[in-house]
Amino acid sequence: MADSIQKFFGTNYGLTTKIPASAFNITQGTPKVHEADNGSGSLLHREFCSECGGGILEYGEQAKNDFRYVMYGTIDNSEGLDPKGEFFCRYRNEWMPEIPDIFHKQKIQE
Repeated sequence: MADSIQKFFGTNYGLTTKIPASAFNITQGTPKVHEADNGSGSLLHREFCSECGGGILEYGEQAKNDFRYVMYGTIDNSEGLDPKGEFFCRYRNEWMPEIPDIFHKQKIQE
């Protein structure tokens, strides 16, 4: 999993914002789509900008009709979208500090 995250975000962590699927729409262009097993037997859906290749969003099979995990840097007005949780903490490098005052999960299903 860590390799997948690192490759998608270009670093060993990624910052996404969970929003309802019905509240999200792409206002310009048509994204490229990639779907693949995320390593646990579940299908992971990711969308990329067709112009620059930058990541836009991702979601798993369980969230496909309900939520989108949108890359924080793609949101036009991100004020007030402070982190509420950290996932995949078991992959955190030793030099990375834990974010205080939020929940921490070592893996998604815990």
